[in-house]
Amino acid sequence: MAGSAGADFDLFRTTEEHDMLREAVRSLAEAKIAPFAAEVDEQGRFPHEALEALQGSDLHAVHVPEEYGGAGADALATVIV
Repeated sequence: MAGSAGADFDLFRTTEEHDMLREAVRSLAEAKIAPFAAEVDEQGRFPHEALEALQGSDLHAVHVPEEYGGAGADALATVIV
């Protein structure tokens, strides 16, 4: 069993596309979400700025299959976003 554990971890290795997605999401979050985070927390309100930023970048429904209007991303990409 110990020998097969290493193969399991390969399932969680990021691809170049995952790494590019991570950088894009980080940039988006720093520029358009983080500036409002304290205000959202203090007011206990829904973060409309975050939703609008994600929608504007087509990152709001990455887990939804393409045939239903989403990006059809895999589970790891969904978690990254």
